[in-house]
Amino acid sequence: MRFQKPLFAYRSFWKELHTVKRFYDAGVREFCIFPSNTTNTLGQPYGQYPPNWLYFDAYEFEHVDRQINDILSVAPEAELLCMVDLNSPNWLVRQIMWALCDSTLGVTDALTTERWRQETLKYMRAVLTHIETAFPGRVKAYILAGGMTDEWMDYSRGREIAAKREAFLDWCGRNGYPVPDSIPDIAKRYRSDAPLGLRDPQKDADSIHYWKFISECITDGMSMFAREARKIIPETTALGAFYGYILQLGFERLVQCGHLAYEKAFSSPDLDFFISPGIYNDRAMGGGGGFMSPNGTIHRFGKNYFHEIDHGTSTANYRLTRHVELKWMQRWPDEKADIAGNRREFCRSLIHGTSLWWFDMWGKYYESQKVVDEIGKYKRISDELADVTREPEAEIAVIVDPESALYIDDSLGCYEHSLAGDVFTELLTLCNRLGTPYKVYSLNDIPHLADFGKIKFAILPGLFEVTPEKEELLRKFVLKDNRTILWTYGAALNDRIRKTPENMLKLTGIPCGTEETMQATMNGWTSLFSPSTPALSVHQLRKYAQDAGVHFFTGMECPVWAAEDLLMIHTTESGKRTIRLRRPAKLRTLLGNPVAEQVCTEFEYEFSGPETILIQLNNQA
Repeated sequence: MRFQKPLFAYRSFWKELHTVKRFYDAGVREFCIFPSNTTNTLGQPYGQYPPNWLYFDAYEFEHVDRQINDILSVAPEAELLCMVDLNSPNWLVRQIMWALCDSTLGVTDALTTERWRQETLKYMRAVLTHIETAFPGRVKAYILAGGMTDEWMDYSRGREIAAKREAFLDWCGRNGYPVPDSIPDIAKRYRSDAPLGLRDPQKDADSIHYWKFISECITDGMSMFAREARKIIPETTALGAFYGYILQLGFERLVQCGHLAYEKAFSSPDLDFFISPGIYNDRAMGGGGGFMSPNGTIHRFGKNYFHEIDHGTSTANYRLTRHVELKWMQRWPDEKADIAGNRREFCRSLIHGTSLWWFDMWGKYYESQKVVDEIGKYKRISDELADVTREPEAEIAVIVDPESALYIDDSLGCYEHSLAGDVFTELLTLCNRLGTPYKVYSLNDIPHLADFGKIKFAILPGLFEVTPEKEELLRKFVLKDNRTILWTYGAALNDRIRKTPENMLKLTGIPCGTEETMQATMNGWTSLFSPSTPALSVHQLRKYAQDAGVHFFTGMECPVWAAEDLLMIHTTESGKRTIRLRRPAKLRTLLGNPVAEQVCTEFEYEFSGPETILIQLNNQA
């Protein structure tokens, strides 16, 4: 592993050198740069430095040098993280527009076009070679950036071009699927006969294969660039990318954007970490946000997760120009909320063993000196305690299956129902308020987990496809040990070959078509079913978890994260509350009002919400 310790960095699209200096003075030494050649989704330049890729074989790397030297002028000991802009400059789009090679809008169009790949590889080699020659040993990690918002999201909406058609047919043959005459037509790609928009494994097989191809096209492209980058950068330098947003993407994006092959991406020997912003749906005070990718899966492959903290503080700037303002983006209301929210995000990262960066997107996020001083505290705690091997403790698991997600029709017409939007994200919003931690895994993680026996309550949302192999996995590792299992709509609806509604009863003890919450007592475990996430409540989930024997740290409905040695609680409530530990521990307050350094199994804390506390637990086993 190239990560011996999680990274703790600052990033901005803009220069913001005064903020770089303030972070540097607060102890931060890792700073991200972005030598960009492209515009963002609003048509505005990403950064404030001129492009460095000017034309075929024409580069102006002095603009890259200036960006690096500007950072070093205020942070002389800075270690750099460098985003590598692999998207198409406007001139390249025009030159090969017959191939629809605007990689921002259609990264799979670009990746399947030979000329685009070769020209972009040539640029990447040139910029990496220049940086490594001009600033040897200065860059700690590179981030390969492509697709919509540089996050490897495909917005081609399944558009057909000749190169992609040939790539799809070749992919079908290589993967043992029947080779169709062409890409499925638009009507077939968005077909959904089931009431909530699920594809049929027989009628829609070509479409399911096509959307799987879209995801793998992206991961194969990322790996191609990573392999080539490895030939230039030092062995000790880390490589990463934004990818794996199964827990965030919803309508028109869950399947179409191509983030469902994340297990293949995480297995790449050339990529060391994966980045996502925090989940957007639950960022307000009292919420828990979350990671867009299953952190448990990233750990399974020995990779590091990188938490992007781009949460809008009360001072954040959302005006890009005199005419362009991001009015939809939300801010925390005041400085107290800024501190509570930033603490929450830092603690989540610390407890999950992830890297992080403070993303000052368009400046002024960190205008408050008090907020920056707080981040300085987090850096000192990180220096002392951050560990890439740290795993959170939990007795609740949310288990997702990217192969099942391929059956969801996430087309525009599906706005009439909520399956594409709520199958994961809305569920996590509920779980954030349980007053006890949870973990997120992928189904394929389960056989590799040494501590899955600690899970008492498992939630399996959207497990539409249950093959004989998956059923064997479930029965061997999950459906046992007096565990409680919660299923949602469409459980075991197909076996990859055909619809199998009878299998839901066989597997869950609950008949297919049930439209209300039900419970069944099985052989050594308890089965629960909810017809949809909106049919659930925090109160219900807490009751199910309590009945399963899950330990609750607090009676408050609030986010709680815990590791063996750390405990975080975030709440909007005020007043004295009792906190109950799993085992006796000596307390040490890291963030919050000091509590007595006593050995105990419970203690009281006077909250003044919104507030986030972090307690170190020196266990007295």
